[in-house]
Amino acid sequence: MHINSFNHFRAIAILLIVAGHSFGVTGLEIDSIVEKVVVNLIQGGTALFVFISGFLFHYIFYPKFKYSKFVLGKVKNVLVPYLVLGFLPVFLYVYMKKDVFGDYFLPNGTGLFYEYVIPALKYYSSGRFLTAYWYIPFIMLVFISSPLHVYFIKVRLKYKLGVIVAMSIVSMVIHRPIANIFVLQSLIYYTPIYLIGITVSIYRDKIYDYLNGKEVYMIFLAIVIALLQVNIGVVGNYHKEAFEISSIDLMYIQKILLCFFFMILLNRFEDYNNKYIHAIASTSFTVFFIHPFLIWFTVKLNLPFLNNNSWFIWCIYVVFVSLFCILVAKAFKKFIPKYSRYIIGY
Repeated sequence: MHINSFNHFRAIAILLIVAGHSFGVTGLEIDSIVEKVVVNLIQGGTALFVFISGFLFHYIFYPKFKYSKFVLGKVKNVLVPYLVLGFLPVFLYVYMKKDVFGDYFLPNGTGLFYEYVIPALKYYSSGRFLTAYWYIPFIMLVFISSPLHVYFIKVRLKYKLGVIVAMSIVSMVIHRPIANIFVLQSLIYYTPIYLIGITVSIYRDKIYDYLNGKEVYMIFLAIVIALLQVNIGVVGNYHKEAFEISSIDLMYIQKILLCFFFMILLNRFEDYNNKYIHAIASTSFTVFFIHPFLIWFTVKLNLPFLNNNSWFIWCIYVVFVSLFCILVAKAFKKFIPKYSRYIIGY
């Protein structure tokens, strides 16, 4: 059975991701407390994507799960577009020997292997060549780990909760990796969110019954945590070395609350169908894949009207980028339907 509300949820998640990546492009100066709280609520939208992926893994794939078929499908629909779209930027970075992250991607020797092959592998294995592309190596590791998730589904609830709580504590301590570059740290950080999504799918009816009408409390608590982040001087996501001692990642808790908020709120509109929302949701992966190119291009153009510290311009830019990506997806689907999924993920 199709869950329409999660279609709406996916549309919101991708719009939040685009919105979060658009702050720096539009020259917004985040000064007031309210502005900082808004930024904290919008940033970190990837967590919503991960939660949805976990939910859908149990709801869609688990009933007829076959590991080889599942992974092969993800390779075709996720990894192949990543490799195709990443080829040009990776080639340019490697060819120009671009210093993107300290000296990590620079050649550590001479010859074809050290100067080109190893840097290219580093770029592809980290996604550190375009905004947001780090997500693909991470989520592929999640998909490869799916037998562990199947085992997680089968254990009793108390063990599920124990694993989620323990791993969540670890996530809040280690934070996201610096520049999202180390994929194993991202895997550790986001896995409990994926497991929460799985668990929510398993017990969704009970959760809907229990939390129905309580979404106002969840958004209130999320705003309070976002405000607390501002008060301690944190605007945006937490990034650090995994074993560096630092503060607790409050963004993690805030985003879990937002996941439940949207899940419960959107359940009220389960029977509501809108072709525009469906268009955003169905092309969400293409929006994810294409919007970093637009952001890069916009930065290079340095358009004056974008640098006027305007929230209105920011909103227009987010809508424009999202709409452009959707139109690209639809165009590819219309003119090369057999290959569009392998190029742009749709």
